[in-house]
Amino acid sequence: GDAEVLRSPTDVIRLLLTDAGDVQVAEITSTDRVGPPPHTQEWHEVQYVLAGEPEFWLDGEWHRLAPGDVEVLPAGVAHTVRVPEGEARLLQVTMGAPFDAFIRDMVALDNDPAASGSAKGAAATRHGVRGVRPGGRPGA
Repeated sequence: GDAEVLRSPTDVIRLLLTDAGDVQVAEITSTDRVGPPPHTQEWHEVQYVLAGEPEFWLDGEWHRLAPGDVEVLPAGVAHTVRVPEGEARLLQVTMGAPFDAFIRDMVALDNDPAASGSAKGAAATRHGVRGVRPGGRPGA
């Protein structure tokens, strides 16, 4: 069937597969220059770059990827992602807790001008996503 499409100010997320048990697939198109705060989550992610040059922060440093590159984000490992210029398109495969419920809540809050940072944090926590604060946000 048709993919469910979620839109935030910087991202378009197409939920391609959400009914195959613990495995979900999404296509994410992003122009997010800052990205989410560094965090851990209860699911594993594999990010395959279809277009653009996103940067992933993992193991304490930024890694710039190009089309055809893969980034593996194990459950429980702190990371974030940003798109420093242009647009990036990623194919994301998650294994574990359902990504779709989390991203639906996050996009709804991103689109609500009255939503506070604490509301986003509480929603993330409900889905097993935890902010990482030692040393704060990763540097450039």
